[in-house]
Amino acid sequence: MKPPKTEHEVVQAILRKEYQEKETVEVGDQWQQDVMRRVRNLGALQPTPSFPEMLEQLVWRLAPVTCLLIFGLTVLFAVSDFTSQYEVFQLLMNGTEELTFALFAGL
Repeated sequence: MKPPKTEHEVVQAILRKEYQEKETVEVGDQWQQDVMRRVRNLGALQPTPSFPEMLEQLVWRLAPVTCLLIFGLTVLFAVSDFTSQYEVFQLLMNGTEELTFALFAGL
């Protein structure tokens, strides 16, 4: 009983057989034109973009969204008067000495 052949061995056997029979195969006069026609029908190959080109496309696609997000957050903070509601921001605006004093006084 023979062990089953692997896929590699089967392909190798088929290619070996075809290579040995290459002299008996008849090729017509039109084979060059047929090959060139098939090559022309394939068309141009599309080059794969490099990493910097892909990154550039991503940045330009996200730029409008980022601008809208910045604009929206700016409007939200301007309308809500966010800084006057919290003393932490007032302490930061007044100086670091008061912030340090407030932190140690709270301990």
